Amino acid sequence: MMSTIIFTAGAKGGTGKSTIVRFLITYLREQGFNPPIFDMDDESKTLSRFFPEAVQIEIKKASSHDVLIEKIIDDSEKLIVADLKGGTGKDTLDWWLDLPFSKLTNIRFICLASITSSPDSVQSFMNWAGALKDKVSYVVGMNQKDGDIFPDYDRSKQALLFRKTHSPIEIAIPRLDEEYMTELERLNLTVAEVLEAEGKDTINGKSISPALSRLLVRARLEEFQKNVYCQFAPILQLLKL
Repeated sequence: MMSTIIFTAGAKGGTGKSTIVRFLITYLREQGFNPPIFDMDDESKTLSRFFPEAVQIEIKKASSHDVLIEKIIDDSEKLIVADLKGGTGKDTLDWWLDLPFSKLTNIRFICLASITSSPDSVQSFMNWAGALKDKVSYVVGMNQKDGDIFPDYDRSKQALLFRKTHSPIEIAIPRLDEEYMTELERLNLTVAEVLEAEGKDTINGKSISPALSRLLVRARLEEFQKNVYCQFAPILQLLKL
């Protein structure tokens, strides 16, 4: 089985990139994986807020390559998840392109992106895909927070060529009630933690507000998580190859 590095595309901010990677991490843990997590957002450190065990990396340093790759090679890790900050552009993309992909034949790279119905979010990701080409595999999270129609991703020539060439795994992320999302972000809680708490006031040292602990709220969150998790099966199959 090959080793795998899953990294989020540093696309336009506000697309829900960090949301989908949080669901992916908790899903992988439920499936028996316990991947090292790297927070490469040197400003907001979003992933570290939800997963304090995440290792923080300064992506501007060339030596950051070594941290990722040597973790896979030296520690015999089979899977690593790395989260970039939103809105990162050419400098960060160049950092990835500087990796000697041709020499890392025993490592699979999976680019995890998130887009919305906004044309800017699609174009931002297409810039990355156009540069990374077939050096990586792709997972595209289609965040429905602004609607479930994605005209640029569905119909633009660039996106259609990308989908035909790379056959990305596509995951629809339904809209989550704004009140629930706000509380999760404010308290740095994953949906998995809220469900694991089963109505308790705290979990993993984090407080759970009454707005999230009510039975019907937890039922809705459980259904939401189930709808997302069931779409991750192709990623799991890819990891087992």
